[in-house]
Amino acid sequence: MAESRPESYLEVSLGALRENAKAIVEYVQVPVIGVVKCDGYGMSLEAAARAWVEAGAFMLGVSTPREAQHLRRAGFDQPMLLMAPVADEGLFTQLLELDVVFTLSSPENAQNYLRWSEGKPVRVHVAVDTGMGRFGIPWENTQALKELYAQKGFSFEGIFSHFAKAFEGAYTITKTQLERFLQVTEALRAAGCPIGIRHIANSNAALRFPQTRLDAVRVGSALTGRLFPKPPIPLRPAARYLAQVVECKTLQKGDTTGYAAVCRVQKTTRAAIVAVGSENGYGYVGGPDNYLLRDMVYYFRELFRLSRKLPGVTYQGKRLPLVGRVGNQYTLFDASGTDIHPGDYVEAQVPTVIPRTNLAFVEE
Repeated sequence: MAESRPESYLEVSLGALRENAKAIVEYVQVPVIGVVKCDGYGMSLEAAARAWVEAGAFMLGVSTPREAQHLRRAGFDQPMLLMAPVADEGLFTQLLELDVVFTLSSPENAQNYLRWSEGKPVRVHVAVDTGMGRFGIPWENTQALKELYAQKGFSFEGIFSHFAKAFEGAYTITKTQLERFLQVTEALRAAGCPIGIRHIANSNAALRFPQTRLDAVRVGSALTGRLFPKPPIPLRPAARYLAQVVECKTLQKGDTTGYAAVCRVQKTTRAAIVAVGSENGYGYVGGPDNYLLRDMVYYFRELFRLSRKLPGVTYQGKRLPLVGRVGNQYTLFDASGTDIHPGDYVEAQVPTVIPRTNLAFVEE
């Protein structure tokens, strides 16, 4: 019996993950925290973690309790940083038993941890907000940070912040955040606070701005090999998205396709109906931010760009353009001049936002 494949799936190259992790660790020349949040950026939580561990990352970084629990159950016993605070006592207790390193993000957060730990030492990294505006004590509030370090019951192993725009062309916002972070960490160190390792660099910063590497770096998305802007070292794309042709049909000139019948075919077209659509993140364009004009401009610029270069798929090296609209689960592509048949697979662009999807792994 022939092996059956899903109608659409992400094919992940384990070899590319290993190569990318090794290249990054060798390039940055400081200890690496291998971040595997968001199911390993769509590559699989375990596969991403394994690549980092094999490359020599000294710690794994996750963003949810579920990810930490999953990796511990899978046998990963490396130091593991949960990069967001925990607000549930039951989850905190479970993670404490699993020897997870917690993020200490606020005085209230600290009080909860001390109460829930019942005297057991809690390993933590302190989060400082230098401009991301999410987790962490504001960098200007040195006094609050000093009071945090005066708390008994914590094992202070690190301090960190997060860059908001390390993909920027000019080194400006990133420079400001780094200066703030260094200012506060030096003040804490001078006050005798046991700050531990300092880390602020994410993928783009770690690869593009050497001055941000400090005592360690957190690298995650670079593992996929798809990073913007182009990194200074070669990285292999670690995945490709494959979708099956479920039917082929001929549309006559004047036929309409899809909901609302907005597309009218201009010529006789052989169409391949492919099992890919918005459900898979295909053709996704993020909505604008309601508060910033620049995001509205970006949003409409992206719509204009897509209108000039519609999404397509590739079959045997040939691009098949979109016919009509991207569907929810099935989308039509112009397969005129090809020998494509139902059961064949086409390659679609790996979506920017990768939903939970079928995964298949190859070694090369």
